[in-house]
Amino acid sequence: MKLKTILDLPCGMRFIFSEMEFASSFSGQVLLDSVMNTTPAAIEGSYNELREFLSLYQTSGGSATLEKCRAALLDLRDIRNTLTALESGKVPDDVELFEIKNLALISEKVREILAPVNLKSVNFPDLADVVSLLDPEGHGIPSFYIYDSFDSKLSELRKKIRNSGDESGAILAECLIIEARVREMLGNRLKGSVFGLREALMSLAKADILISKSILTKKLNLTIPEIATGINKYSSVFNPEISAILSRENKTFQKVNIELDLNKPTILTGANMGGKSVVLKTLALSQFLFQFGFGVPAASAEITPVEEIHYSPGDLQDMTRGLSSFAAEMKMADRLIKNSAHGHKILALLDEPARTTNPQEGTALVTSLLNILNGRPVFVLVATHYNVKAKGCARIRVKGLEEGKMNYELIEAGESAPPREAVNIALSLGIDREWLDEAIRVMDEQNKE
Repeated sequence: MKLKTILDLPCGMRFIFSEMEFASSFSGQVLLDSVMNTTPAAIEGSYNELREFLSLYQTSGGSATLEKCRAALLDLRDIRNTLTALESGKVPDDVELFEIKNLALISEKVREILAPVNLKSVNFPDLADVVSLLDPEGHGIPSFYIYDSFDSKLSELRKKIRNSGDESGAILAECLIIEARVREMLGNRLKGSVFGLREALMSLAKADILISKSILTKKLNLTIPEIATGINKYSSVFNPEISAILSRENKTFQKVNIELDLNKPTILTGANMGGKSVVLKTLALSQFLFQFGFGVPAASAEITPVEEIHYSPGDLQDMTRGLSSFAAEMKMADRLIKNSAHGHKILALLDEPARTTNPQEGTALVTSLLNILNGRPVFVLVATHYNVKAKGCARIRVKGLEEGKMNYELIEAGESAPPREAVNIALSLGIDREWLDEAIRVMDEQNKE
């Protein structure tokens, strides 16, 4: 799974990406094409790299060093096609030679800036020979043309052209032949540097990404989690996008604590507007951030790597295939069951599954799904209004209204039916009292029955 495939999931990843301050748009492309880590070793490696840059960024001297790097990276461009053409033996034109020269100059500059801090996360090959080849007069600027010093005859021929004003005769033709020969010579000599140029290009993008992640970590108050086995545990977890929206309204996001166990599904209950969907959205985002090497939005966290993340945000209508929400939900649940049966480690976050069918069937479908998944290597959190009585599940709920205000704290729910808070919330919204009083009367009669 690549990061770009989850950018538009309704969990907040696009917000995270939009908050990143890349020096070069190419670095953003590289990050979007990155593949999700699924092993503890790969995730630990990505966090070791982030820690190194973050530690540097959090010191005044280190921050200044990284700002110099960012300034140098502003001119970084994607020249992978140019390098592929060079490797295949194509004679580079002046634009391609400019691109190669520009990359070599940036790499050498960043290598020089970072040399005193001795970072282990990125490695920049020595491209001094490439710079010398393409900048024979030592100007140190990225512009390129066929310099007189490439061939002893060029200076004389160009002088004759300037003096005669004849730019269409035999002198110009001879000059163009020499320039073509120089380009071919440069292409042949640069061909052996393609590996180093590629390494430099990707190392520069990697440095830009790690600097951007470091800035983001500090800006959004993210934390580097511990890698766990069999548990996902968050202390004071929050959703950065929703938090930013509330902050603009002079409101505060209520952070919550939550813990999920592998092999033991968890049922989350609570009224509408109770924050259940936000919990699932935030856990999906946090798992993605964790497995793509970002800080996560929590005071502290212990997270287990998984192979798959199944996130059902509630409305899974698939317009491209003509599937209804219910059909799309059933397809996802089917994949979840089949893949977990093959031992795939999965995080499944399901928001009101089967809510579009009748309550009797919906309850049966959710209960049976939890019964099947119980004991499999799956983290399961199901938010539901149904009174699900699947055995062996942990049960939590949103604490709910307290003195007219919502308390989004997550507490143990026990085996009791979900609390009926919809009427109280409706009352707080100023909904017609006659209707709500009638609803209370009907519920009282149902309880008597």
